[in-house]
Amino acid sequence: MGVAAPRVLLLDDDPAYGRQIAEYLEFQGCTVQVTQEPEAFEEQVRRSPPDIVLLDQRLGEVRGTEILLRLRQHSSVPCIIVTGLSETLDRILNLEVGADDEVEKSAPPRELLARIRAVLRRNASAAKPATPMRDRRQGGWTLAAARRDLIRPDGTACGLTGSEYETLALLWDQLGQPVSRKAISDQVFKRSYWPGDRAVDTVVMKLRMKIGTKDGHQVINSVRLAGYVFTGFGQAAAEA
Repeated sequence: MGVAAPRVLLLDDDPAYGRQIAEYLEFQGCTVQVTQEPEAFEEQVRRSPPDIVLLDQRLGEVRGTEILLRLRQHSSVPCIIVTGLSETLDRILNLEVGADDEVEKSAPPRELLARIRAVLRRNASAAKPATPMRDRRQGGWTLAAARRDLIRPDGTACGLTGSEYETLALLWDQLGQPVSRKAISDQVFKRSYWPGDRAVDTVVMKLRMKIGTKDGHQVINSVRLAGYVFTGFGQAAAEA
């Protein structure tokens, strides 16, 4: 499964559904905690992060998307959204703010287990550096392999996430050449790209926000029908 006896945290306001899922997953070797309170859920993730969370999309007046958005401000724990209604807008928003997958509540527990296993496998694979362990330097900026972060000319770090680092490293290695969304999805997110998938666009948007601009221009540009291109910080790139 990628994680031995994975620890699962489920937030769902339906006690019967929670018991059903917990009993099945525990029979399959998982350790499961179930809560009906968003506050208790968020505190548990902070205090003792599980291996994966299952998040109900509809919790009374609160939507799972809102909870996921708050969660992603401090945690990258894998997340599967469990929903009673498959709404395209909800699905897109959840992917954009960091959901790893989505499953309908009507799906059998066996499918939920299969999706948990798939997400954990992908995350275990993504945790391994997809790019060579070498620094990249250009125009006073350093993409530091050991720290997996981008260091500004003044020595401060940009605070990149794993997917942001891998995406920038991939674009940097193809300096001046467009890299397709499919290539980024395959190499960074370890999944096939599909029309409407906004994960790549979202990670590039966050990179742009953290990097800022050079002479008023973005260093990562969109290329119509091709993907994204890293234009660099100026001066020739040099390896450490």
